[in-house]
Amino acid sequence: MFSDIRYALRGLLSRPGFSIVAILTLALGIGANTAIFSVVNGVVLQPLQYPDPGRLMYITSQFEGMFDQFWVSAPEFIEFREHNKAFESVGAYAVGAANLGTEIPRRPITASVSHDLMTALGVQPLRGRLFTREDTLPKTEEVAILSYELWRNAFGENAATVGSLIDVGGLRTRIVGIMPPGYDVHDEKVELWRPLRIDPANPGNRGGHFLYLVGRLKPGLTIEQARADLETLLGLWPSLAPANRHAPNQTTHRYRIDPLKDDMVGEVKQAVWVLQGAVAFVLLIACANLANLLLARAESRQREFAVRTAMGASRRRMLQQFITEGIVLSVIGGALGVWLATLGVQALLAANPDSIPRAGEIAVDFKVLGFTLGLALVTGVFVGIAPLLHLSQRSMNISLREGGSRTTAGTAKARMRAALVVAEVALAVVLVVGAGLLLRSFWNLMHVDAGFSRENLTTFQLALPQSQYPEPARRVAFYRELIDEIRAVPGVRSAAAMTGLPPSRDVNANDTEFVGVPTPPAGPIHNVDYDQQVMLGYLEAMGIPVVQGRGFTEADAGSAGGVVLVNETLAKRFYPNQSPIGRVVRRPSPAGPIAMTIVGVVKDVKQRGLGEETGTELYLLVDQLPTVAKSGPGMLNVVVRSSTPFETVAPVLQQIARSMDARLPVVNLRPMAEVFAESMARPRFLMTLLVAFAVLALLLAAIGTYGVLSYLVSERRQEIGIRMALGAERGTLLGMVMKHGLTLAFAGLLIGLAGAIGVTRLMQTLLFNVRPADPATMVAVAVVIAGVALVACYVPARRATRVDPLNALRAE
Repeated sequence: MFSDIRYALRGLLSRPGFSIVAILTLALGIGANTAIFSVVNGVVLQPLQYPDPGRLMYITSQFEGMFDQFWVSAPEFIEFREHNKAFESVGAYAVGAANLGTEIPRRPITASVSHDLMTALGVQPLRGRLFTREDTLPKTEEVAILSYELWRNAFGENAATVGSLIDVGGLRTRIVGIMPPGYDVHDEKVELWRPLRIDPANPGNRGGHFLYLVGRLKPGLTIEQARADLETLLGLWPSLAPANRHAPNQTTHRYRIDPLKDDMVGEVKQAVWVLQGAVAFVLLIACANLANLLLARAESRQREFAVRTAMGASRRRMLQQFITEGIVLSVIGGALGVWLATLGVQALLAANPDSIPRAGEIAVDFKVLGFTLGLALVTGVFVGIAPLLHLSQRSMNISLREGGSRTTAGTAKARMRAALVVAEVALAVVLVVGAGLLLRSFWNLMHVDAGFSRENLTTFQLALPQSQYPEPARRVAFYRELIDEIRAVPGVRSAAAMTGLPPSRDVNANDTEFVGVPTPPAGPIHNVDYDQQVMLGYLEAMGIPVVQGRGFTEADAGSAGGVVLVNETLAKRFYPNQSPIGRVVRRPSPAGPIAMTIVGVVKDVKQRGLGEETGTELYLLVDQLPTVAKSGPGMLNVVVRSSTPFETVAPVLQQIARSMDARLPVVNLRPMAEVFAESMARPRFLMTLLVAFAVLALLLAAIGTYGVLSYLVSERRQEIGIRMALGAERGTLLGMVMKHGLTLAFAGLLIGLAGAIGVTRLMQTLLFNVRPADPATMVAVAVVIAGVALVACYVPARRATRVDPLNALRAE
């Protein structure tokens, strides 16, 4: 074996051109597979970083006809925790953000959690302690736990941080613990943990859903048993809250239990497996390409094989040598591929940090290296077998008799090379079709009408802690002064603020009474998907047209009568074939139930995502909320439309906000175009990778076609010379070679298109407004493949017409 390895290395060194091409081909194929497998491993295969993670379940509520996964209310959480029999611990959490009073103001992602949640997750703190039940009771000391990342970035890993007092949301808060690196829940990227304060005696409104639950199954119990126990509990639950329409039950308000990891990964699981299949195609094309190279190289080694056979080498011994040579080649290519994969993974994570869940766990680790080694060995065996096609006894005898002066490829070998080219083209076609579909899907997403104009729009977020700004009127006055200051900046055309930033934000799902609109007896109660609290000038700043009625005016701000706007979807759903103008909606508020009159209908705005259906939306005027509802938002997203570039206006906006209150962090200051890009990060990530793999596959297929035709020309050099000496036209010879190459390419094209029709059905959920068997994409791919094949065939065909007949006859 060691002798074979030394011989293989000497052979590679003696043919540097062949070796470089072969190693690079394998490095690209194996490297791409290694990079994507590291994503599959980190996202799908790797268990969650908790003790016994298979027992962790994600628990949510359901509302028939409205939401398949929804929050849980505090009373429901307490009842589920007390009455279920399948979980040893169940915790609740809600994710938000809070201002952190460090030297540089920050607004970290914050989770309010019950003490049971950290018990269920089962991870001990790096320093300090976890929350206790007493921490979650009302009127106790404000405490918090830091993530390791926030402790490192904001506090420099200072050991004295535990036990110290810091400002969190305007409240003096004691830090009681530091969690280990990477600690999180449901990939929420939580940086600061606070206790969820629930009074067991008065847990709050049963209809106020805002919590997600995580439970740890009792040892030995399965998810099926937990779901059976849940079904029993749902049957009993209405008796725990009699005569309450919000009580969970077995029909309209169900619960669901999912493995925590499955829910985290979600639809991304299918996307990463599609990518893994795509790079497997790339590797197969690379192997086919390399097999063709080895077949051509084996022609030049025909005499060597014959001599070895004549000296007594058995077919098994020859096979051992060939496989060793293939494995040496593949291992070297695999080593280079690992380096390329490491660079690729780092680049992917840097460019798309939030495009996929569990991104922090993606790495080229020992499991990935083991996969790469196995892949290299299998590839080596595959490419090592190729020279066996030359080991027939007849070819050995011919080679010895003719002294190696010439070789003639057999029909079987020629067919093998042709079949490999057809396979390469077919696999490339499937990949290019998939990439084309994703390109069209992404194009469609990019050109979705979001309902507002994003050009020259800048946004940032500002939050006023209730402890520092307790009165609603004071908060609203602050924002009005801020907006007035911004409008006075040269180049600013308009400015306003709102609670929810489109085009992708969380649903609100607030119950709303539409006066005079009956509730369906068997259907869900009236509910509005999105509440949008806006300041005066919002419609003008965002470029949202009013389609019926009017927008908000300055007179509305001082009016005691509440007014609202609705979007087109809400108007069609609750007021079909009639005008909603003048109709009344009723909502609960801190001032009691309030009635508000609809004064206008505005164009639909995408809130759930560019690729999702538009939900119902209700617009409330921030400027009148202190008077009408005794409320006012603490956090608003400011939008500024300016004729000056972002780089010019951004520092000015930052300075204005700091001058009004230096304690407030200015969060997510960025152009609206960046907000849109972030909302499309996942489809862009998938499209970019698949397009890159398709281009690589197309390039390899073109090289394979070129290589086979080049070998054909050199193999038939004498024949071509004789034909030319006998008067054959150059055009005839050009057509002869082109016909051979294009026949192979078009055979691969037809097979690939047929395969793509079946394979791309697996991508259906990843596409937007395009069918898997989209005719336009198929035609475009056929044209591209035909063009590439034409170029790949023309170059060697052109060389065939330049054969010198005299030299060819002299050699004959």
